[in-house]
Amino acid sequence: MWRGYSVNDKAVNVLDQYDMSINRTFKGRGTIICDTNKGMCVLKEYKGRTEKLELLWQLQKRLGDSIKTDLLIRNKEGGLYVRDLDGSVYILEEQVEGRECSYRSEEDVVKAFDAMAKLHLKFMLPTVQSSQPADKTLYTMPIYFFADEMEKHTIECRHVRNYLRKLRSKTAFERALLKEYDYFLNKAIDVTNQAKEESKAEYEAYIHSNGLYSHGDYQYHNVLFGKNNAGAYTGIINLERFAHDTGARDFYLLFRKISEKCDWSMDMAARMVDAYQNRRVLPPIEWRSLCLLLAYPEKFWKIINFYYNSRKSWIPNRNYEKLEGLIRQEKNKEKLLQKLF
Repeated sequence: MWRGYSVNDKAVNVLDQYDMSINRTFKGRGTIICDTNKGMCVLKEYKGRTEKLELLWQLQKRLGDSIKTDLLIRNKEGGLYVRDLDGSVYILEEQVEGRECSYRSEEDVVKAFDAMAKLHLKFMLPTVQSSQPADKTLYTMPIYFFADEMEKHTIECRHVRNYLRKLRSKTAFERALLKEYDYFLNKAIDVTNQAKEESKAEYEAYIHSNGLYSHGDYQYHNVLFGKNNAGAYTGIINLERFAHDTGARDFYLLFRKISEKCDWSMDMAARMVDAYQNRRVLPPIEWRSLCLLLAYPEKFWKIINFYYNSRKSWIPNRNYEKLEGLIRQEKNKEKLLQKLF
């Protein structure tokens, strides 16, 4: 049922497939926010594998009331996604209201790491005992071993270096990039070799046996703080990029992002580590992977990846600024890693 507002035909076709009355809609950040008779909901296009959604729904349900999240809503047919007139896939989720976590606020960041640990303690589906029937409908997600990812990135780094060396005419950015290249490439090779010494079979067995999953995109804009009649709460949203991996994956992403924002501050780093480990201590196998992920020069790889896959005739100033920032922060990063990790 639609009441007194305008909306495009595509949204009408999509929302009509859900059993609810829509009062009004308005645009969000890449979404359509819907005011319904069942509360506020968020409609968004979904580009991942639809087979993963049932698994995601079960993981979301495990969070219960301990963490607020944007739970998937089933359509009239009981499915977790719908298609529009063009065949694009959409999902509808319960909206979590609140303000975004600010990377400028130490209190917010500490809360975000505490919530992350809380998520990892609940966001798992342990292996079903042999005496119980397994759920054959759940999608079996692959595990992306961190050493394999590093090796792929390092191969690309070698390839781009060879490309740069062959250029007859180089821009100022390309010359600056080539000047720092050997340092970061050698580091990438060294860390990759260390990572390959870790047992892939042991890592995969550890994840499978414990049924571990991570958010996959745990950044500060996906952590919300709000209040309701029960009091203050922390919400974690946008779980669609979840991964069959350890908590170290999420920890690494947010830790690196925040550390870059505060110039790899030792005090801030210690607070982030303590905030997480006060609730969930990272097991040795996860701690080792975290150390290797932090040691790998991923930011350098991101810079060259963006450069190599974009127009070479025009290199954004932002790319040059990122390279300068990376070089400027390298000493502080090394000191922090040596002391804490």
